[in-house]
Amino acid sequence: MKYNDLRIFKFSTILKKFNSIRDSFSRIYKNIKRIPNYVVGFFGFIAKSISSEITNRIKFVIKNLLKIIALIDPRRLNFKKVYIFFDIRRYDFYRIDKKINFTKYKYLPMYLVVFIIFIGFIYVTIPAFYNYDKSELEKNICKNHNIECLIRGKVNYSFYPTPRIKIKELIISDFSKKKHALITVEEAAIKLSIKNLFNKKKQNFKKIELNNFEININIKNLKKYKNIFTKKINFIPATFVKGKIVFFDGKNHVASINDANFNLILEEDSKESILKGEFLNDNIYINLNTKKIDEKVSTDFILKMSNFNLLTKANFFNYENDKDAINGNILIKKDKYKFTGIFGYKDNEITINKSNLRNTFLNGKLEGKIRLLPYFNFNLDLSLNSLNFTKLYNYFLTLDKKNQKNLFKINNKINGKLGLSSEKIYSSYNLVKSFESRIEFSNGNILIEQCLFNLGKLGAADISGVINNDKKFTNFKYDSNIFVDNQKKFLSKFGIYNKKSIFSNLFVSGNFDLQNIRNSFYEISDNEKLSNDDVNFIEKEFNDFVLSDGYENLFLFPRFKEFVKLITSETN
Repeated sequence: MKYNDLRIFKFSTILKKFNSIRDSFSRIYKNIKRIPNYVVGFFGFIAKSISSEITNRIKFVIKNLLKIIALIDPRRLNFKKVYIFFDIRRYDFYRIDKKINFTKYKYLPMYLVVFIIFIGFIYVTIPAFYNYDKSELEKNICKNHNIECLIRGKVNYSFYPTPRIKIKELIISDFSKKKHALITVEEAAIKLSIKNLFNKKKQNFKKIELNNFEININIKNLKKYKNIFTKKINFIPATFVKGKIVFFDGKNHVASINDANFNLILEEDSKESILKGEFLNDNIYINLNTKKIDEKVSTDFILKMSNFNLLTKANFFNYENDKDAINGNILIKKDKYKFTGIFGYKDNEITINKSNLRNTFLNGKLEGKIRLLPYFNFNLDLSLNSLNFTKLYNYFLTLDKKNQKNLFKINNKINGKLGLSSEKIYSSYNLVKSFESRIEFSNGNILIEQCLFNLGKLGAADISGVINNDKKFTNFKYDSNIFVDNQKKFLSKFGIYNKKSIFSNLFVSGNFDLQNIRNSFYEISDNEKLSNDDVNFIEKEFNDFVLSDGYENLFLFPRFKEFVKLITSETN
């Protein structure tokens, strides 16, 4: 409502009300005219006086009320007059100096600073006179009943650089009955909060710093280690500085991280750990962050290896009602290699539901299961959209001869099955169009159950066999069938013009020495077996012509073409 409306209409209404009251008194006055004159005069005088006084009072109140409201009107306020009272230039603070001579107290600020420093020094040095009990410190450091702490060295207090309790030779034992030393620390420092330093019982442990440490982790007890951190308790935030983390499997050493720095912050609803160190002559960085949101526990994992140019990121979650089941997604990137996928984990088994695998040589999808415990095993299916065989083979040739010969040497602990296929194969001479295979890894050996090659209009081929690995040798024993559907195209592809027809089905068996790079043929037959002389001749020509430079000419089509032309002209 506007101010003008309030002034015109509201107060005019009030005046009308009071005027009606005055008229009422007038009517009363007229009605009492019949009363004797002196009575009438007396009461009339009183009524007239009352009416006049009431009217005057009402007008006075309304008039002053209107003035007050008018003052409230912002349009009539003069803010410049108000501003004058807040103008700091109107006040002369220098007059105080005339009454107080500050030159006599010029050292007062210095005395005050020295006094404050002295009081602060006394405050932070008071705990040096306390006697810290080792058993109480051990309980405070290891609040979790799954681990135990033992202080073998001295305990003292230091206020520099911050208030802290220093401990020599701290040992943290694991949960087993034998109580193996899980962590050994040469020097530990418990940082204290600046509050309550006077009161020993109320001292707050802010953080613990462990210097020159060694952590021993048994891979077989990973699940038990996990139980240490899953309990709903608050740990003291810990920092591990300049130490070593050793991984072992029973009594066998597996790997170690040297020059390690490790930050560990474990609270009720969040757990964060950051690890930096040197692993396999490379800088390693690991970040593990776990948060609890309602009934869902979410974990972010990051792994970086700078020289190896490896990056791994994963986000996985599980629910309180099913802690053993984990679901999430993962990214693995190295150079031009990239793997992204959605996975699940339960009962020591990883299930890869959807994934994409891409690098310079191939592009495809990976699905299947990987079992971690009690033994490592997998059943995977790698379906490639395309495979660039030329680039893959050229990369293989860039390896030194030692790595080429050891390419098929597999660790005995890698066991499982792999389905490998490709819809398209890109090569210089486009001989093989696509392939599919089933491969099994068993105790260091590789069993090729079946490998089918699509040769397009020429026909098809298959190969099966086993790669046996030993300390002294690596051999591939194989059986192969070659099917020719269009003999005309086959003869034209290989430049064979001295024959009108060739075998329609050829069987070959033999052994390929992957260490010495030499091939031996056991049997070659189409409708009938070839003679031993023909087999020996083909074997010699193959080793001299195709394998003369090791693996360099093995998959070169021009060399293989010349070899086929030679043996078809020399044998029946």
